[in-house]
Amino acid sequence: MRWVAFDSKEFKRLKKSDDGIERGFYSPLGVGVVIDDPDAFTEAYLEATADLCKEFGIGSPMCLYSSSMLRDELDRREAIPFAQKLIDRTHEHVSMIHFSYVVLPYKDTPAVTVGGERTGTYEVKTETFLRNLGPMFSYISAWNYKRFRRDEECRLVIDAFSSKETTAWRDVEKSSNIVVVSHGDEVHPMISYADIVAFLTDVKLYTAEKNNRWLTKQNLEKAWENVFRVDATYIDVSSISKIRWINDDQIDYSSYLQKPTVFFISDDQSVKGINSGLANEPIKSVKKSKRMMAMQPVKDTIRLAALRGYSFRFYDPHQDEKYVADGDIVVYMGDMSKKVAEYLEDGFDIEIVRAKNVKNKLRGLQDH
Repeated sequence: MRWVAFDSKEFKRLKKSDDGIERGFYSPLGVGVVIDDPDAFTEAYLEATADLCKEFGIGSPMCLYSSSMLRDELDRREAIPFAQKLIDRTHEHVSMIHFSYVVLPYKDTPAVTVGGERTGTYEVKTETFLRNLGPMFSYISAWNYKRFRRDEECRLVIDAFSSKETTAWRDVEKSSNIVVVSHGDEVHPMISYADIVAFLTDVKLYTAEKNNRWLTKQNLEKAWENVFRVDATYIDVSSISKIRWINDDQIDYSSYLQKPTVFFISDDQSVKGINSGLANEPIKSVKKSKRMMAMQPVKDTIRLAALRGYSFRFYDPHQDEKYVADGDIVVYMGDMSKKVAEYLEDGFDIEIVRAKNVKNKLRGLQDH
């Protein structure tokens, strides 16, 4: 069966004017990677990544990389050729790249009306609305791909997201073959690939000739000519009713989350937005932390999830209990984290692992 993996990034071409206000073009950029032979692609992608890690002198390589991890491992100047060589060695396994973006000029649509279901409607400035689409755009890209291919049988593999309820998500849910992968760009080869393509697309358009820098289907095709077959469809005001949130309820994708999941819990309270509930702090949204992602125990845990084909999540007690299930692994670091892990172990058939012992689980697995 055909698999289509989705991830997204910000695409912005903004400049500050004399009054200090940023003006220009902003849109999320979604990438769907269409793959007809997932096994052949995965084998080629992991082999190419391992070879390039040797070529670029990466001492303790991951088995796959997100663009952000790659930029942390190498500087940006080296990350770009690494990513390009990765594409060069694997593009033959990709049937098509599908791009999604939003065209919503402020002067024509100064605000977007949201809400209306079990709540009143209210207006959000278009600039704010577009930025709120960023954390939602992986599944919106899946919706945008699928709305033109309703009869296509495929498995939709979507990077985890944060979003209030939308009609677009409800349309995506009607597909019976969905999987959401938490930290997919770091643990799932196809989502990682979508992330790398998004990163390189931004780079290619930024460095293109002046008339070829904007998000258009023609420019996207030109950026990847002789590499990928490209399709691109933009979302405009005619589809706004699908992607605007219709109430304030957060989407619960727990029934679609790729399982098992490896959770990481840390006592580190200085890291904003991760494990914030362990010391009875106010609830905060969970965000990837550059500091945590650079820690070796976290890297080892991500590597474990990737090698086993699991999801990976930083555990937040206020939000993630509903995502825990039998068969999951909980990695803890610190006394408070250990208590949370043991609490979860009382309710679920899970494995709990001390952070420093993850490397023991990796021995032998990495060469498999």
